[in-house]
Amino acid sequence: MTRGDGVKVCEICGARFRGDPAACPLDGGTLVPVPDPLVGRTLAGRYVIEERIGVGGMATVYRAKHEVVGRDVAIKFLSPDLAYEPTNKTRFLREAKAANRINHEHIIDITDFGETDDGLVYLVMEHLDGVPLGEEIRRGALPLARTMQIVYQVSRALARAHELDVVHRDIKPDNIFLLRGYDGDFVKLLDFGLAHMKGELRVTATGTVFGTPEYMSPEQARGAPITPAADLYSLGVVFFEMLTGQLPFSGSTTDLILKHLREPARAPSFHQRHVPADIDALVLRLLEKSAEDRPPSAHALAEELKAWLERHRDSKAPPVEAPPAPRRVSKTTERDHPSVTELVTRWLDRVEVFRGLVPRAHPDGPPSWLLAALAALDAEVKRLARLRDQLVDRITVVTTQEDEAREARMRIGRALDALGYDLARVERELAGLDGRLAEARARAQQVGEPLLRAWRKVPRYATGAPLEPDVVAALAEAGALARIRLEAERAQEDLEKDRGRLEAERDDLTFQIEQLKGRFGGMSAVREVDLDEVKRETSDVDKQLQARLDAVVKEAEPIVRHFMAFPRLRDIVRGAHGGVSSSAG
Repeated sequence: MTRGDGVKVCEICGARFRGDPAACPLDGGTLVPVPDPLVGRTLAGRYVIEERIGVGGMATVYRAKHEVVGRDVAIKFLSPDLAYEPTNKTRFLREAKAANRINHEHIIDITDFGETDDGLVYLVMEHLDGVPLGEEIRRGALPLARTMQIVYQVSRALARAHELDVVHRDIKPDNIFLLRGYDGDFVKLLDFGLAHMKGELRVTATGTVFGTPEYMSPEQARGAPITPAADLYSLGVVFFEMLTGQLPFSGSTTDLILKHLREPARAPSFHQRHVPADIDALVLRLLEKSAEDRPPSAHALAEELKAWLERHRDSKAPPVEAPPAPRRVSKTTERDHPSVTELVTRWLDRVEVFRGLVPRAHPDGPPSWLLAALAALDAEVKRLARLRDQLVDRITVVTTQEDEAREARMRIGRALDALGYDLARVERELAGLDGRLAEARARAQQVGEPLLRAWRKVPRYATGAPLEPDVVAALAEAGALARIRLEAERAQEDLEKDRGRLEAERDDLTFQIEQLKGRFGGMSAVREVDLDEVKRETSDVDKQLQARLDAVVKEAEPIVRHFMAFPRLRDIVRGAHGGVSSSAG
């Protein structure tokens, strides 16, 4: 990261300073640039950045501590080279908006996002402890039961996303994370950076292809409009890879795209003979070239996978809740990276230390300038404390509102899940009923002509005339055919009634889903406006506090320099620094 430069650290006391002081104002030590100016920085008044944990082509990820709730979070910063381009910024922040819109236990929770004064664009998300699925696959094919549990959890995550009109567009093993913490896998779906949300303005040229070629659906490869079915195809590729340890197609990027477009995939059992026929069939349905031939929805897929897991009860059920975030032992201590509010507390303590040093340095009475400087420093630090209290209040409000909004989205999301699964059931029943209705109509048609022919065989006869055997036979044949016709017509009538009932249920469920989605959208918009206002207030207080911290360092500089001139007091002065004396924010 190149932005946020200008932070230096004292080689003696470890204090950090912004700007360009010639030496440490606290002990005169040499100031050197810090290796990573973001480490130790407090972001948005509440995230203390502790260490860098990952670097990629587009972003750098840091572990930080949320000052209010005390838990670890991950902060992803868009590369400054890319942040200058508005389109890159839009795509990057799309991840936050998409994940925030969904809120599901199997989708990474992105809690905050924004841009710093010095142009750093960031996302704040839950800190995950585990491994990407890709790392597991590189060791070889996964057992069938484990594969089914993982795919089931991903399908549930996609069902929620699709219900809220979000298509991921980049399903692949490295975007499927397996948490540590239990006897079984708990899945988190990552990286909604390529996600598309219904109603969103296009930020790329029509026909631009996004995604990973190995996992790209045929419609993505063509640059055609993307629907939820594209995610199901990509999940089918991952499913295949988990079962076999290899991809269904290989080759150059061009070869891969052509194969996704034209070449039918082989069944997984071609590579792994233990894969059962029903799983072969499911994977191949997911890999159908035409979106219409794939499972109708992620809800329907999840129901199918759930039914399989229930039939194979020896397969351990997937966990339903994520484990608590682990407490990590940082390579650095909390003393190394205090938060802004901790710095204020330290300055309050430091003023008292300085007051205690006055009689030791000047037993015959201090110079007037020192008393005036201490009084000015004390007043400045008390102003700091008032700002700190305001900041803590604002941060608490922000955190509470975020938690309330997340819980409200979760509640509506669960209700949408229930309705979505009901809708998938109704649509499955309708599909089965349509098949039976077609069979009944076919039966009625099949006997129509034979019934007329049989009826023509029955001769006219006078009342009271004896029934000849051939007449009886003709009547029997016509009667049997008539019975088949009547039964088929009655079946049609009953099935039409059932169809009407199911269609009404489908329409009602669709209406309820749309109503909930409308309520969800309205609630999210209102909460977002309210939250943005509180965040702005928090940011303003944080900026004031950062500026005051810098001012306090300058106020303290002559006082510290004065006391450091007394050799017997130097260790006390350095001990009062607590290792860090500037906000470096």
